[in-house]
Amino acid sequence: MRSPVTRFIETHPFLRVLFPLMAGIVVADVGDGCSGIPYLYLVWALIVTMALLCMAITIKAWRRSVCFGALSFSFFFLLGLTLCTRQWRQVTVGWPQEAKVYEGVLLDGVVEKKRSYLCPVHLTAQWNGDTCRTLDVDIQLYLPKESTVSTLCPGYTVRFYGQISPPQSFTADFDYARYLRHHRVTGTLYTKYWLLADTVSSGWKIEALQVRDRLLDYIRQSGVTGDEGAVFSALTLGYKEGLDDEVLQQYSVSGASHVLALSGLHVGVLCMVFSSIMGLFLLGRGGRRVSQLLVVLLVWVFVFVAGLPVSAVRAAVMFSLFVLASCFRQEGVPLNTLALTAFGMLVYNPFYLFDVGFQMSFMAVAALLLLLPWVRELLPRSRHAVVRYVWGVTAVSFVAQIGVAPLVLHYFSRISPYALLVNLWVVPLTYIIVCLAIPFLLLSLLPLPELQMAMGWCVTQVVTWMNAGVSWCNRLPGADVSGLSFSLVDVACSYVALGLFFYGLMHRNRRVIVWIMVCACVAVMWRLCISVF
Repeated sequence: MRSPVTRFIETHPFLRVLFPLMAGIVVADVGDGCSGIPYLYLVWALIVTMALLCMAITIKAWRRSVCFGALSFSFFFLLGLTLCTRQWRQVTVGWPQEAKVYEGVLLDGVVEKKRSYLCPVHLTAQWNGDTCRTLDVDIQLYLPKESTVSTLCPGYTVRFYGQISPPQSFTADFDYARYLRHHRVTGTLYTKYWLLADTVSSGWKIEALQVRDRLLDYIRQSGVTGDEGAVFSALTLGYKEGLDDEVLQQYSVSGASHVLALSGLHVGVLCMVFSSIMGLFLLGRGGRRVSQLLVVLLVWVFVFVAGLPVSAVRAAVMFSLFVLASCFRQEGVPLNTLALTAFGMLVYNPFYLFDVGFQMSFMAVAALLLLLPWVRELLPRSRHAVVRYVWGVTAVSFVAQIGVAPLVLHYFSRISPYALLVNLWVVPLTYIIVCLAIPFLLLSLLPLPELQMAMGWCVTQVVTWMNAGVSWCNRLPGADVSGLSFSLVDVACSYVALGLFFYGLMHRNRRVIVWIMVCACVAVMWRLCISVF
């Protein structure tokens, strides 16, 4: 009889290919894209390994052998190594040592800084006298604070003069240059010499960002302004540039910052609302399939208009896979679907692996899929709706916090003691805000200013209640436990402990579970003592 671990591995094949892919990406990134190895050698090694793997698949005696496992690991490891190296080659540009004339397209809206405006630009051309050179890279362009700069929109073409510098790090604590390259930024430039070209670029993403900007203007015109408008724009459109530093700090300290990033929570609410609406018009077995496909389409429209944030893309991909499996009557394994989503996103962009939002999003969902069923069994099912709601939200928040706690300690050096309490408040209000946002944003298509202002007032009140609850939790004693140090080794050990804990749950081995909990408590107390003293 097969053990639970063996069954778990066999039912999650994409986990077996995801880990070697991530290992290859990490190795390539540590070596700055394997700068000492020619890229062509990596491609040939990948092709040879793929050929050997195909040969092993055709030979029955090799299918369950160590040789087949080693070839599979090598192939996906080399795939991650090759993809990350290719990405590093694209973001490592040797810029001229003198000033040149450049032309590029604005990729997103202008962000106001203390002394300048930040414009993310995709360079398309460089002039050296009368010679024009085609470019295909992204930079950060800083322009002086002028009234004309703030009116720039995504898709506008700008020409400017200056010397582009490679990304640089300013402190030893944070590798800012590597951070920019992970976001495909190849250089930075501050210049006073710029002008707006006559041409305006088009494209699916540019059109989506322009729609988002029009919706942001509509939100402001409807009276949803200030901190309430900034929080509402982040909750519904993923636009976080308008958030004040104090608001961000309050949500971060309280442990409620996850609601400000479009994620599975927001996509789940949209799916629930869209499914309810479609269910009223499309009935029967065939109608159910059509309604599910329409819901998928609407969710992707929403994610695209929001600018394709990583967390929302992950949630939309997972939902789409579940719906497709349901339409074709195929039973899916949620964790395997999550691994498939991560695999596809990393193949598309290996640098996603180093995005904090990507890491926290996937670890939170993985913790929910693995641990939530066991945690829910701790309390017998109650007949009271209020008790079921409180326990449900508490269980989800608790498990999600466990999944991301090591990453939060590593990146932000703080924990939120009242995270469970604040989530009991912000999660239901997030549901209400997203439900209100659908008719509110659709009203932008109709000339009904009175109704728009009324809906804007309702949205403002709900967001005000949310902000007030977060602010109240931050005033509680011991709300801000910061200054904690947590290394990558501590993060790895924490997730190993969580894996062993899940292993104990699978085997229903109380001794393993108790020992893991005792060791975890001792390790946490030891790290806290080191941090404090």
